[in-house]
Amino acid sequence: MEEKAERAEKAKRSRSRKKRRRFLIRLVTIIILIFALIGFITVVSLIVYGISRLVKRPSETASTEIVSDDDSGIDLDLLDIKTDAGPPSSADSDTESTANAVTSVQTDENHLAINLHLLTKNPYSRPGTALSKINAVVIHYTASPGGTAEQNREYFEDLKVFKTRKASAHFIVGLKGEIVQCIPTKEIAYASNDRNKDTVAIECCHSDDSGKFNEATLDSVKKLTAWLLVKNGLSAEDGIIRHYDVSGKLCPKYFVEHEDEWEKFKKDVADYISENKTMLASADYLSFKEYETS
Repeated sequence: MEEKAERAEKAKRSRSRKKRRRFLIRLVTIIILIFALIGFITVVSLIVYGISRLVKRPSETASTEIVSDDDSGIDLDLLDIKTDAGPPSSADSDTESTANAVTSVQTDENHLAINLHLLTKNPYSRPGTALSKINAVVIHYTASPGGTAEQNREYFEDLKVFKTRKASAHFIVGLKGEIVQCIPTKEIAYASNDRNKDTVAIECCHSDDSGKFNEATLDSVKKLTAWLLVKNGLSAEDGIIRHYDVSGKLCPKYFVEHEDEWEKFKKDVADYISENKTMLASADYLSFKEYETS
């Protein structure tokens, strides 16, 4: 009798263990399926996002007109942007933007044209941290031969999605001399290591691996740098630096490998300031093109 009861108890315990085992297997299976589904949705979302970028860019068009800083609602001198100033269409807009692609905004002898295409605020390319004082302008190169200003701007924008690194610049100067503003100069950019806190960064596009800037790019960089120096009371001698001078990085490559060309660029900026200081200091020197959000 006792033996029979013992066999029954063992059978009961065995059934109980099997039941617990089946429950755990089902639970683990459900958890694995949930994580697999989340991963699948994430991958699909990233693929759809990437395809939408590729499909959208060729068809994007810019339809707004060039306006002066008095007409645009943009804070005086364009780049001194108050974080609480202006309507959503002004240069300090925080609205999520898939803005239209950059087209040529002409710079003439009396005006410097800026394409306003600010990054949306995010921890990876535009943190929104205040830049209290500008002590220098830092020149960079994109290290992406043939890449346009807009493509480099979109790379910075996409970092909020891919979260692979922190990187950005206040301005990007393209192969045709177009200037894209990504970040207001009253905010830091992730560009120049421990000098992010007191510098404005200019990224420059280049056509090949040498990193050499063409004449259109150089001309716009010269004029933009000159304007920033005059605006902030800096000299061309010590107010312009390379990324190399901050961190030792080979950037901008051509100006690091050709010190004479770097010195010539600084002299060209100084000469341009000397010849055009009144014009550079005028309130209407800058002209802008804003971008409509879609």
